Amino acid sequence: MDTTALQDRKFLHLAAPRGFCAGVDRAVRIVEVALEKFGAPVYVRHEIVHNRTVVDGLATQGAVFVEELDEVPEGAPVVFSAHGVARAVVEEADQRKMIAVDATCPLVTKVHIEARRHAGQKRHILLIGHAGHPEVEGTMGQVEPGEMTL
Repeated sequence: MDTTALQDRKFLHLAAPRGFCAGVDRAVRIVEVALEKFGAPVYVRHEIVHNRTVVDGLATQGAVFVEELDEVPEGAPVVFSAHGVARAVVEEADQRKMIAVDATCPLVTKVHIEARRHAGQKRHILLIGHAGHPEVEGTMGQVEPGEMTL
């Protein structure tokens, strides 16, 4: 056997199972803490993360996943997903006296801050993403209509 050929070989080791990013871990933990603090049900606007096992596990603990705030009773606790939400969603939750808990990933929050900063400097923003994705909707909802193009 040619040992030189073996020495030149490169190996790639994949971790299995792979864990979640810090933003996902944080968001899931926020829902768990909200359930501990408020008791079930705790409403979660959109799936907290894109992972069926995680979502189903939280649902068995008392998390109720909804698409829009009109599905949440006034005054109830509601968690915003790791993907972030538009400013109008936060305002609606406030108007309806909901207990809003923001589980937006800090990296997504940074994008929201930058979008508002650039819009404030009268720059037009070009956002590359998938129309209808919660992260895109949340980011576009940080600025006035027409200040950002998808």
